[in-house]
Amino acid sequence: MGNVSKELLREYIKEQHFTNANEILVGLKEMFRDVLQEALEAEMDEAL
Repeated sequence: MGNVSKELLREYIKEQHFTNANEILVGLKEMFRDVLQEALEAEMDEAL
């Protein structure tokens, strides 16, 4: 993970104000969902 990615992750964590591990897990799932969606859309754009 590069420096920019670490900085973005730290900023995200600060913004979310997590209070327990479950909130972190839910946040990571949502983030992964968004990243996966963007990757799939980019792949579809290239294919079309």
